[in-house]
Amino acid sequence: MTTPVRIGGAQLVVEWPDEAITETRTSLDVAALHAASARALEVWPALEAPDPSEQPSTFGYMEVSGPPAFLAPPLTRHQREMLRGQEEARRRYVPRADWQQLGYQDWADAALIRARLDAGAPPDARVGWRGTTPLHLTAEQGAAEAVAALLSHHTEVDAGDDDGHTPLWYAACSVDEGSVQALIDAGADVWTPQSGPWSPGRLLLTTSLAPLVADLPGAVELPAEEAAAFAAADALIAAFGEQDLWTEGLGICFVAGLSEDEVIRRLGADPEQCPKADSEHAPFDPMDYDESLRYVGVTSVSGAPGGCVITQDGYMPSDDAVLRAISAGTAAYGIYFNPKGGTFGTLARDGEVVEHEEISLHPDTPDPATHWHFRFWQRRSAFPHDADTLAYACAAAGLRIHDGPEAVDRGAPRRWVPLPSQLQR
Repeated sequence: MTTPVRIGGAQLVVEWPDEAITETRTSLDVAALHAASARALEVWPALEAPDPSEQPSTFGYMEVSGPPAFLAPPLTRHQREMLRGQEEARRRYVPRADWQQLGYQDWADAALIRARLDAGAPPDARVGWRGTTPLHLTAEQGAAEAVAALLSHHTEVDAGDDDGHTPLWYAACSVDEGSVQALIDAGADVWTPQSGPWSPGRLLLTTSLAPLVADLPGAVELPAEEAAAFAAADALIAAFGEQDLWTEGLGICFVAGLSEDEVIRRLGADPEQCPKADSEHAPFDPMDYDESLRYVGVTSVSGAPGGCVITQDGYMPSDDAVLRAISAGTAAYGIYFNPKGGTFGTLARDGEVVEHEEISLHPDTPDPATHWHFRFWQRRSAFPHDADTLAYACAAAGLRIHDGPEAVDRGAPRRWVPLPSQLQR
């Protein structure tokens, strides 16, 4: 027979005469202390355990004046950040039966998804602002292992978000083979259109994952003209290389069939007065934003046909007046990568502005077919960031270039053209 041990109470006795604090006694709940000790975080793990023979008796009296030297030194910033990270990592996988406090990237963490599911989180909950389920968000991340974890909990494979898009649509936009295959194996609908004529399977036919769906029941074929449009767009995207391009705050205009001298004349300047120079030797202070808006850089680009690009760390290459001045007898397309958000394009043809649009957004049914051909629907993991947008602008101007990075390179020499007063803002 085991005799139960009763945990008694305890008192904390404090007296500090130097500060006129008389003796005080505070009762402590020992059971609560024991419970709290189980949640304690070890702050100085390298300290050695104390020698019991050197410890004071149960009750002790100490007189201290000045700083308490027996306390450990305060933690450094690095130590605090390290401990905070350790604690966040520990709490990250604590089981909880909901989907709260998950960031966008967290949906790619299969271990985290499994921990939530095992704790009872509902697999078909609506968790995203677009009416998405966990299966949508893991498929969007291209997280095949997390997708498989959700499918093992019998989640609805063809749940639609607020726009009617299913998890397979999200996986197709991520071009992730593992996620696509897992959803198809789970019986996902491949061929029902979800945006105009576009179904998940039809999107996949334009990617390297086409063999996964080409022979499935109900398969469709891309029309030859559409397949050719995708091929031409892909070639132009590839012309911008394999590295992400620095486009924040960049204004750039593509104009087909004109020489540098002709573009400079149309901008109201004398070509003889516009020699080529790099950005460090430009005829303006690049740190003075207002002054820099009064100049644009002009350089020719090879292609079929050839043409020019006009660049600036500002919005003037997409300005209506500039585009009207240079587009007589040809086409010009200017874009501005607004650092405050959004990428905006303007098309001019034969001296008239014919279209303004915000580009690189996920296309919807009313959008032009070219927004689909240049893969605005596809996650950027498949090609350098903004390469699709720049390629789209080239095509809109009727220009096919061979060396995209050279056209966009802000450090490359250009002919700097002062804008006349009627073209300034």
